Amino acid sequence: MAAAASKKGIEPKRNYTQQTLKILFALSGNRCAEPGCSEAIIASPTASSPALVVGQIAHIYAISEDGPRGKTGLTAKELNQVSNLILLCPTHHVKVDGQYATYPATMLLDWKTRHERGYAEAMSRSISDVGFAELEVAARSLLVARPPSGIASLVTVPPQEKIEKNGLGPASVMLLSMGSAKSKEVADVLVQAAQLDPDFPERLSGGFVDRYRQAKSEGLSGDEIFTELYDWAGGGGTDKAREAAGLCIIAHLFILCDIFEK
Repeated sequence: MAAAASKKGIEPKRNYTQQTLKILFALSGNRCAEPGCSEAIIASPTASSPALVVGQIAHIYAISEDGPRGKTGLTAKELNQVSNLILLCPTHHVKVDGQYATYPATMLLDWKTRHERGYAEAMSRSISDVGFAELEVAARSLLVARPPSGIASLVTVPPQEKIEKNGLGPASVMLLSMGSAKSKEVADVLVQAAQLDPDFPERLSGGFVDRYRQAKSEGLSGDEIFTELYDWAGGGGTDKAREAAGLCIIAHLFILCDIFEK
């Protein structure tokens, strides 16, 4: 069992995985999470300088029990996961930690929820615009060279049970819920593609299973694995239509239990 943060024991360290950072920055919408602040998290490049990360990562519950908003019983992994982190401009980071009695954890959690809702609304708009063509392009770009061997038959599991079994947090669940709105359209894409290429659906799901197994073998957690698949399926987030289409495909395969633990 992982050791909890303790005043008497070894203090946990800040240790963020690349997957955690990707989803944290994506959900920020490039703005400080303080409701009245409009400061950017990443400063735009200039004619003579590249873009610069100016935002800072704050812990909602402190990294140590005697820090700002310290809480007993949390492991180092729990303290460093997306749900306990919030992106702030330097000024508000100093304020929430320096005047922590004024900024309790409940307040920061509310800031985070409301702030990340903006990202959800933007993604929902992108998903609404996704049509057959975008889904087909995204699906075909994710095909592996040939169907992987040895994939066990997968049994349907209720999504909520699967969410709990894989330890998916609110951010992952929010994205899955949005992507599932296009599950029927994804199914239509796979049916039509299979008419010309019978192995298409199997190769597509097989590619995701392979990526899942690779992430699992690297010791990534459920949220970290989801973020890895989301980043891969969305083409690295460089195109919003592709990102939305990739999310729809992940959600469809998640519902069918082709990916993640049964």
